[in-house]
Amino acid sequence: MVQKIRSKTAALTMTAVIAATLLAGCGSNNDKASESPKASDSSSPSASASASTEPKKDVTITFASSQGWVNKGSKIDSELIDAFTAETGIHVDLQLMPDDQYANVLKTKLASGEVPDIFMVGAGAGAQKFFPEKYFADLSNEPWVSRYANYAKIGTTINGKINGFMTWNVDGWGVLYNTAIFEKYNLAVPKTFDELTKVSDTLIANGVKTPIFMLGKEAWYWAIWLSQFGPAAEKAHPGLYDKLNKNEAKFADIPEFETFLTQFKQMYDKGYFGKNSLSNAWDSGYEAMGKEQAGMILMYQSYQSEVTAKYPESKADQWKMFPIPLAGNDMYSHSAGGNMRVAYKDSPNLDSVKKFFDFLAKADNLNKFYAGRPDLQGNPSFTDVAGKPSEAGKSIVANSPGGEGIDLEYGVTFWDNTAVGKYIQEMMLGGKTPKQVLEAIDKDRGRLFAAVNQ
Repeated sequence: MVQKIRSKTAALTMTAVIAATLLAGCGSNNDKASESPKASDSSSPSASASASTEPKKDVTITFASSQGWVNKGSKIDSELIDAFTAETGIHVDLQLMPDDQYANVLKTKLASGEVPDIFMVGAGAGAQKFFPEKYFADLSNEPWVSRYANYAKIGTTINGKINGFMTWNVDGWGVLYNTAIFEKYNLAVPKTFDELTKVSDTLIANGVKTPIFMLGKEAWYWAIWLSQFGPAAEKAHPGLYDKLNKNEAKFADIPEFETFLTQFKQMYDKGYFGKNSLSNAWDSGYEAMGKEQAGMILMYQSYQSEVTAKYPESKADQWKMFPIPLAGNDMYSHSAGGNMRVAYKDSPNLDSVKKFFDFLAKADNLNKFYAGRPDLQGNPSFTDVAGKPSEAGKSIVANSPGGEGIDLEYGVTFWDNTAVGKYIQEMMLGGKTPKQVLEAIDKDRGRLFAAVNQ
């Protein structure tokens, strides 16, 4: 699911990147098959004919991805790539980039014309920032589309076309809690902000110095909190997502967003995230939760299986989850299916890329993939693969009487977790007010809408 697109402060400003993207031509990929004729839009007859022919066997296709999205917990992606090469003779050059730099590096590649044959992006509205009409091939007529789960079809559809090959699963973020710790101190699942503060105060009073572990070094992670409030805001203001996506509404005009951030800051000030919350890197969460150094953590549903693998004695597979109870939220917030592989529509190797997707979509290969990725087994994107929902996945639905909805990251155009997260970090340090965070988000999105509409 889960998306983890992360980017540090780039050398290029957002405005410069967008301007470069708009001015640059589509370009072609410089690989071993550069002598192949350049394919046109995949929806055209010529492209369809090209895709149906047997690809050349001296081809190398480039595949760019954020580092955390492939080979997680195993080498399954690389193993399938090797098997594909052995079967077809087509090589795949897997180019992994640091999670916190991937989005900016990919934008720069697109702008410069150095477009990979395949690149991974978040599904849903989040894909819009990579200009799908300009770069994404239409995959609507590929045979594996008929086997997609409904959410996978929705998450990969842009402007009426299937634009991505997805092997993720619908996942959501919520507050994962150690059930043994809650039972030890007779704590109930908090349904309101006041109840969450009481639970946190009780944990601190009993020696659990970090009630909620915060991976604060990762800027994007702070934004995940606010992103989960999207469905509740949409419910309070029907049609909000549509208005945001048409640039007809602003975050700063929605009082519930400000309330959420105000309460979030209060949690930080009360010390609920511990003393070093801004210094905690991603991997530190496993130890903190696995060794009972913290009682809760904001995570995706399959995270408990990762903790179990590292700390079997933690019994993390028994932990449960509830929605973030800030600003009256009681809804299950989830993705549009996580991440997807996109084929560059003007790639000279488009036929080989489609061959690769066909290979990955074979039932045997899908089962191998999900067997190697237990974090994605909850609700697979193909109907012929059996799902294995976690306790967190089952319990967050049960603990969400308000219903469910897609979070801001996947439901709202031009949402940037890293940029939003940095604004929230500033807020925690006193550099911005909650209102100013929302105004900064609106300002960034306004620039992007202006660039697209030029």
